[in-house]
This record gives sequence, C-alpha cells and structure tokens, in this order.
Amino acid sequence: MVLLAAGCLTLAAGSTTEKAVSERPRNYSEWLTRSEMKREPRSYMLDYSWRPNWGYVMGIELESMLDTYLRYGGDDIRDYCLLYTDTMIAPDGTIKHYKLDAYNLDNVRTGHFVNRMNQNFPEQRYIKAMNTLMRQLNDQPRTNEGVYWHKAIYSYQVWLDGIFMGLPFRVLTASQIYTPELAKPIYDDAVDQVKSTYDRTYDPKTGLNRHAWDESREMFWSDNETGLSQHCWGRAQGWYTMALVELLDALPEDYERRGEVIDLLTRCFDNIIKWQDPKTGVWYQVMDSPEREGNYLESTCSSMFAYSLLKAARKGWVTDPKYREAGIKAYEGIIDNFIREDEDGTISLTNCCAVAGLGPGISEAVLKAAPNVKENKRRDGSYAYYLSEPVRDNDGKGIGPFIWASLEMEDLGYNVDSFKKNHKVVGK
Repeated sequence: MVLLAAGCLTLAAGSTTEKAVSERPRNYSEWLTRSEMKREPRSYMLDYSWRPNWGYVMGIELESMLDTYLRYGGDDIRDYCLLYTDTMIAPDGTIKHYKLDAYNLDNVRTGHFVNRMNQNFPEQRYIKAMNTLMRQLNDQPRTNEGVYWHKAIYSYQVWLDGIFMGLPFRVLTASQIYTPELAKPIYDDAVDQVKSTYDRTYDPKTGLNRHAWDESREMFWSDNETGLSQHCWGRAQGWYTMALVELLDALPEDYERRGEVIDLLTRCFDNIIKWQDPKTGVWYQVMDSPEREGNYLESTCSSMFAYSLLKAARKGWVTDPKYREAGIKAYEGIIDNFIREDEDGTISLTNCCAVAGLGPGISEAVLKAAPNVKENKRRDGSYAYYLSEPVRDNDGKGIGPFIWASLEMEDLGYNVDSFKKNHKVVGK
C-alpha cells in the first residue's frame, strides 16, 4: 500500500473549555455547533457516550463543526475538533478502541473527519491512522458481487448505511495518496458498489431503497426470494444519498464515470421528493408508509435530504430548480418542526431516531466470521420495529447533516433573523 506523505505542520491542541452561548449566533450552523459544545464540553464524549468513543457519529458531527470553523472561524471550535483527535489517536497513529478485525464499516467513517483534519492541520499520526483504515477496506469482506459486507457479524449483508461509512473515505483518501493510474480502480470499484447496492435494494413499488439486502437469504429479516428487508427506513435512504454526494465531492472532475453517480443521485432525488410531506416539507421515520398509524416525522433523515438537495444544486450536479426548492422547503420544515430554542440560550434538534438496525442473526456464514455473535430478533425490520426505537434530542446523526444544510442555506444568504422575519431566503 502507498503511504500518505507526511504534512509539514503539526498543531497540538490545548484543553477545550466550556463556552456558554451568551449571545445568539447569527447563523444556525454556529448556533447548533456552540449549543453542542456547551452541552458536552468533551468532544470525545459526544453521542451520549460513557467513555471516549471512536465512532462514526463523532466523525460526522465534528466534521460539520470543522466546516463551521472553516466558514466563520472560532478558535474554540477548532480546539474542540482537535481535542477529539488528540484524545482518540495516539502519537504512533493507534486508534483508541478500534478493532480492524471486526471489519465494521461504521468504524471507518471517522477517518473522513481525520482526513479533513489532516488537510487543515497536518499531523503524522493522522496519516498513520488513515493508513490503518485503508488497510481495513483493502481486506473488507465482500458479497459475491463485490460489495462490502456491513460488518463481519453481518456476513453477506449490504446495508445502505455501510455505503456511506466506507466508500467516501476510501475515494477521498485514494485521490490524495495514489497516482491517477492507481486511484482509478478504487474509483471504479466505488461506482460499481453504489450501482450494485442501488439495484439490489431498489423497491419498484415506491421508487425508494430498502434498508438492506441479504445475499445469502438466510437472515430472519430478509425476504426468502429477494433477500430484501421489509421497509425503506428514512435515515438509511439518507445515508445512501449523502454517500453519492460525498463521492461526487471526492471524485476528480475529469473522471469519466462521474455521470453514472450523478444519474443515481438524480434518480434518488426524484423519488425522495415524491415522499416529501407536502404540509411540513420533511420526511417520515418509515419513509414508505407515511399514512400508517404511529409513524412520525423524523429529523435526521430530513436533515440529510435537505443537505444533499441543497449541495447538489449549488454544485450544479442537478440543474432543475425543483431540487433546490425541495431542499429549501425541507430546511424550513426542519426549523419549524424540529428546532427548539432552550432556556439556556442553546438550540436543540428534536425528533431524532436514536438508532435502528437489522439483527444480527445467526447463520453458518455469520458464525464463521464472528463466532461469538448474539442473535437479536427484535430488530426484524418490521414497521413496528422502526417505531419501537427511542426518539431523542440532539442525536449526532442529525446534528451533522443539519449543520451542513445550514451552511448551504447560509451560502444563499439565509440566517436566523431572515428566517424569523419571513421564512424567505435572502440574497441569491
């Protein structure tokens, strides 16, 4: 494997101190960033953690905070991001609590944040950590069609979640460490994986994508004939959509298969918009069953779709005005339905599904890859299951996408005051 070249600058993070939200920030991206910093001054303890946590949620949330810092400044935001990497990555590049042989794609996602940190604050340990994660992906088990297993304990299973967790980091890093000739097979592999995943999870009745597909058809949650799970879960669709956005960000402009990714993204958008709630502008937890009793409007997937639509429109990957309009409608719906102003001057993102998954279940293949796995038949992918998971405030899986969506809206001239005044985008 080709190693990353060392950066020329090393910044040591000092201790991050709690900073109160004493004055209301002008922009929602800054307001929610500082609200989270006030709620949890230790960035390595985000996501309601009980110990310093190497996890994808931290990577997503902190990367959005990094982007807020890069847009507006704020040494305290920068130091908050540095505190995480200082705590979780040792000087020799060892990652705290990371296990390569679990082949867990979720544990790769934070590498995307580390890559972004290395671009802005280069450190040798970042490079070593990124090489470890690239080594995992080089050896990650795959389906017979060549798509990553989600984890060792999810043998022969393709989850929409996993596409987001692994591929954008691999493509972004390959674009930096390899020559174009060596990187191209990685780009091709990523495009092949997202296309195969789309085809395997596609539901022709709804135009949406089911949460997961089991190639073995042995899982209790999968259809015996198709291998599909039962529903389109909103956040899973959001993970896949954001994966396409991030791949387009990372792939070179002259890469000849970019158009295939744009076509996939457009198809996703066209069907996602069809399921956008016309009254509120946001989306439901079980996305393909909005009228069923008990379903609820959910903020993490709504933030993901708003961000993806707005960014794709700004980048020119989609040109029809309907996509930007849908993104703006979604964002305003998030503010109206999910953002709460708290008494201490912070804001909260409400109505976040805390977690959802499928299984694990036990099969011969699973036991071979992970002999100590424990079966969990409660997570069966049913409608009732998705509604049974806890709903909470300020889940990082929604915080990050909401901050990114806010940055997109702020690029259009939108801020807190303009929303409060008339809900209209100011400027462009």
